Amino acid sequence: MYWIAISLGFLGSLHCIGMCGPLAAGMLGRRNDTGLQVWWSALGYNTGRTIGYMIIGLLFGLIGSMVAFAGIQKAISIGLGVIMVLFFVFSINPDHLISNHPWLRAFYGSVSTALSRLTTKTDNVPSIGLGLINGFLPCGLVYLAVAGALSLSNVWGSMGFMMFFGLGTFPAMMAMAMSHKMISIKQRMSMRKIYPMVTLVMGAYLIYRGLMSEMPLELDFFEALKNPVMCH
Repeated sequence: MYWIAISLGFLGSLHCIGMCGPLAAGMLGRRNDTGLQVWWSALGYNTGRTIGYMIIGLLFGLIGSMVAFAGIQKAISIGLGVIMVLFFVFSINPDHLISNHPWLRAFYGSVSTALSRLTTKTDNVPSIGLGLINGFLPCGLVYLAVAGALSLSNVWGSMGFMMFFGLGTFPAMMAMAMSHKMISIKQRMSMRKIYPMVTLVMGAYLIYRGLMSEMPLELDFFEALKNPVMCH
């Protein structure tokens, strides 16, 4: 399952460039870093963002553990997969749902405001802290990863899934943060074309996994690195 996580992060990172990349470049660009400092700032920012994802994985891992205890983890995996496939079929963009949801829109605004205040008041805010806060911004791609993490039905597995998802986004987001360049609207639109395909593939895999694979109730994270949960 972890190769799915890192692939989801890597393929979806083009979406991240179009949506979150300009925000990252803008925040780090205000720090006036030069040379090697730019690399360290970008590394700290994306590390903080990944830590934020792992915290989210922890929360949903706890929920997944309850689901596993109830013995309905396969149904959850299939249900989440069907929802993602329907998103693809009906061309539903999760980010549009987020932007139209009052509570999520208000939460996004509050986090964005906090980030803006941190970057305008001082240049000494650690980039890892900025990334950590950014990791909690509502994002459709992150929620796709959360669905995969939830289907693992255990805390360590879910945290590991979100960690590998974050690592998968590193190459593109590092390049974007270091370039300090904004991407044109036309380029962003072309990058978003991959988003529906990522949704379809993730949904199909969750359905397949729910129907065909054995899902243990307990799964040690380090053991999972050697023996990822998948169809046998």
